[in-house]
Amino acid sequence: MLAMRQVLQLVLYVGIGIFMQNRKMVGLDFDRQLNTLYSDIVLPCMIFNSLQMDFDPADLKNCALLLLLSVGYLLLSALLGQLCYRRIGGDMGRIVRFGTIFTNFTLMGFPLIESLYGSHTLFYFVVFLIPLRMIFYSGAKVLLSPPELTHPHTTWGQKVKNYFSPPMVAVFVGLAFYLLQWRLPWVLGDVVSGLGSTSSVLGMLTCGLVLGKQPLKQLLRPRYVLVSALRLLLLPGFFFLLLAPLPIDDELRKVVVMCAALPIASLTASFTLRYNKNPDAQFDAAGSVLVSHLLCILTIPIWTTLLG
Repeated sequence: MLAMRQVLQLVLYVGIGIFMQNRKMVGLDFDRQLNTLYSDIVLPCMIFNSLQMDFDPADLKNCALLLLLSVGYLLLSALLGQLCYRRIGGDMGRIVRFGTIFTNFTLMGFPLIESLYGSHTLFYFVVFLIPLRMIFYSGAKVLLSPPELTHPHTTWGQKVKNYFSPPMVAVFVGLAFYLLQWRLPWVLGDVVSGLGSTSSVLGMLTCGLVLGKQPLKQLLRPRYVLVSALRLLLLPGFFFLLLAPLPIDDELRKVVVMCAALPIASLTASFTLRYNKNPDAQFDAAGSVLVSHLLCILTIPIWTTLLG
């Protein structure tokens, strides 16, 4: 019930964005402007704030294991995603590949993990996501852009700028603050926390604004359902069976499987909007995101039950 409630809340945010766009309450370029605010300001604040917790040396062993699990998770997901891309090809293939590798671990994963399993498991979830985030923010352009936009004729400075995006910088700075147990001055800390708390709303509103530009009835395409089934059933099932015989803590197993069980990353729509000018690709990305979130209302309770 808790998982279903959380999912429904996020889907309703998408619906509000669709309503705003359909009623012409915002300009046609507002989704891009909101996406810039979200990607460059709100998201870095949320990432930094999630790493502000007490350091416990007893957790170092599990943290090291989580980083190894994260790298293995990333490699296996990338392999499956690349196989899907070779099978499908084109813009939709790139969207499926990105959606296979990356889930909505930020907008949905954080509140869901904390609500279901508590703050300690949430800390493990943050550690597990460090390698994923490094690829997520730095590799989105390569994974989602058409080939002509990923041509290697870019300067070294441009490559560095693409990698050290505001969200990626927030990961490094937040990790340094965590290890050194530094804290921001209370006024600045409250501002960062306040901005970060709007992440879920703004991310899903952006998705809805993109969807609102297209006839909503076109969203119920079979390929979106197939992509969602891959994301919500096949991948978490694969990792559930893979980790079952391993002698690791149940808490770590929950982190990995629940990360795999989350719907397609909501930023898939935002990144496609930024890196691919094809309106059909933007609609496919937004449609895949929305359908996966709708269907996870049914699938996430299944995985939480199996995990205990």
